[in-house]
Amino acid sequence: MGEPVIVEDRPGAEGSIGVEAFVNAHDDHALLYTVGASITVTPLLLDKLPYDVDRDLIAIAATTSSVITLAVSADLPARDIPELISVLDANPGAYAWTSGPTLPRYVFAAFLKRNHLQMNFVNYRDVAQPQADLSEGRIKVLVTSLIASSSPVQSGKARFLAVINPTRAAALPALQTTRELGHPELEVDALSGIFGVKDMSVALRNRIAADVATICQQPDIRRKLEAAGQNVLSGTAEELNAGIAKQRAWVSEISKIIDVRNAE
Repeated sequence: MGEPVIVEDRPGAEGSIGVEAFVNAHDDHALLYTVGASITVTPLLLDKLPYDVDRDLIAIAATTSSVITLAVSADLPARDIPELISVLDANPGAYAWTSGPTLPRYVFAAFLKRNHLQMNFVNYRDVAQPQADLSEGRIKVLVTSLIASSSPVQSGKARFLAVINPTRAAALPALQTTRELGHPELEVDALSGIFGVKDMSVALRNRIAADVATICQQPDIRRKLEAAGQNVLSGTAEELNAGIAKQRAWVSEISKIIDVRNAE
């Protein structure tokens, strides 16, 4: 675009801090880059949001979907999902698990509830510690991003059972999805995208989307993103809107099974 770009990280409060800062800026020269869960899950977790995602945000372009994997400790005698169910069923409450925030946690918690299985959820603040604990067998199941779970697998101390995204991971093309393995209830799409304010002109939104779509097709960019544990999307508003709608419907179904504010 020939203009300087300033990136401001605003983490915290399930993404609401960043969204609020963007909405309050009232600036069509600013863009919000965030995960879909900021739009679909956060309104369920916080009593009062100082913004309305439907009123204040408009989708511009889908960018990537973080690859989420289901990994188990090497000492757990389970090499597929049916074996995992069998082992957990035979040992109620004997094993611990953890996950990445929001969607991965809720999806697996609902999976346990659906199958009448009992595990102990461990909450971490340090994102590196779950990998170490999975390697040592202190936790038996880790449901999180590929990047955050690859180290113990590469060292032979854990194994992947599946990708829980709708499509296979570009970085692990041989690893099947949970849907392919007959367990669509474990599926979640951890997509991210770019949003604008509602009064941003259609012409500007279309220009940004076209640029993003072009970038998403560049082989060198795709390789870098895929190596970082991402699946590259189309760069369109239509894909982002469709992904958000599907995620909302799925979160609504999950919230009928578990209490998302107190998921275990």
